[in-house]
Amino acid sequence: MNIKTTFVDMASFLVMLLAWQQMPSMAQEVPAHAITNVTIQMADGATLENADIVWRNGVIEQIGVNESIPFDAFIIDGGDSLHVYPGLIDGMATWGSPETPRDLPRLENPGKPPYDRAGAQPQRVPGHYLNEDKAFEAAMKAGFTLVALGLDGQMLPGHIQPFNLSAPKLTQAHIFANPLALQGSFETAPGGWGSGAYPSTQMGVMAYFRQLMYDATALQEHMMYFEKHSEMTQPEQNDVLEALFPLINKEYPLYFEVDSKEEIERLFRLQDEFGFDVVLVSAKEASALSNELKARNIAVLASLDVTEMPDWLEKENKEAKKDDGERSESSEEGDSEDAESEELTEEELMFRSKQKEAWEKEINNLSALLEAGIPTGFTSAGLSPKELIQKVNLVTENSTLTKDDIVGLMTVHNANILGISNRVGTIKEGNSAHLILTDGPLFEKGTNIHIQVSQGVINDFMED
Repeated sequence: MNIKTTFVDMASFLVMLLAWQQMPSMAQEVPAHAITNVTIQMADGATLENADIVWRNGVIEQIGVNESIPFDAFIIDGGDSLHVYPGLIDGMATWGSPETPRDLPRLENPGKPPYDRAGAQPQRVPGHYLNEDKAFEAAMKAGFTLVALGLDGQMLPGHIQPFNLSAPKLTQAHIFANPLALQGSFETAPGGWGSGAYPSTQMGVMAYFRQLMYDATALQEHMMYFEKHSEMTQPEQNDVLEALFPLINKEYPLYFEVDSKEEIERLFRLQDEFGFDVVLVSAKEASALSNELKARNIAVLASLDVTEMPDWLEKENKEAKKDDGERSESSEEGDSEDAESEELTEEELMFRSKQKEAWEKEINNLSALLEAGIPTGFTSAGLSPKELIQKVNLVTENSTLTKDDIVGLMTVHNANILGISNRVGTIKEGNSAHLILTDGPLFEKGTNIHIQVSQGVINDFMED
């Protein structure tokens, strides 16, 4: 359908504009924007039909039915058939990050490398390293209006910082808020045989992380003592260690990318030792530790990058859905399949049983976390928008999660975990205008995203 846009009372608008020009000392407000006659999908799953939304200067001013639209509003008429959702949020991505160095030179002392060669770069802030990346525009077209950006790297790549997805090329002007966390993983130092460095094993990463935390604690104490005792030696400046002060002081959490149960338990040991807050990222086996996560009050930004159903299991499920009549009419086929199943060895049957159990745990990871009461959100974890739709269908078809649940993970849940729910994640007056306008239920086949609004900036993708 065609979406009509117009100004209400253009003559009045021109009169007001002339008045502004004659009074330069007064602050000039930007004209308002309005989306009218739409179905608004609220954060709690409720809907508001034939509704209007008005925003100005990037902030929602009005929501309701038969609202009085400001005379200077630029109107998008939904025509009673379009839906408005809160803008989607990616809890952590590394789009636009500089590529990690290749062909690294051999170090004279690989056992004592510089911080960057060891993979420790917590001082880096995404806003200072933005590169062009097609992923920004692809995410916008998929309905994402905000992303928490990290950086590619190893054990401590840098900070996490949220950005408005209001343009295909992001700059510091698109920063939504200050850095809100540090980023970490058990990734070993870069470099292969002949050019590698310490730490080159997971145990080495844990030891190196501990040493960094001890060194940062000592440096902070030295700085604090020096402020009161100027006669003592002045501490040296160290950007890497100073970047860890907020972690030491529990000012913000460590977003740690980890998947296996064993690695999550290793992270628990580091948390026990230093007491910092943690948010798990990706966390494909996190539900196996639900009780521990709940006791520690740890949130999860979960990946939807689940593996496809094993071919043999997919075939088995299809056969199970056939009615008895169809089976009896194809007795010859059934006899051949029975013969095939009889030919399976005990080892193959055991393998299939374990494979099915592992796949079902993976596909139900998200639903199990939610059922256990774990604060759970979403991270793209490298998935493209096209792959994401496929994974949403796979998870919702084979677990108790619904597509509305997925929308919740990508909106209000992520906003809560990121600590920005006072501004985004839900559609309400006073929140930032982060919206998407669709012609059907989100993630359903055939649904298109007509307009994406990030911090009040409109991007119309139906013109592409």
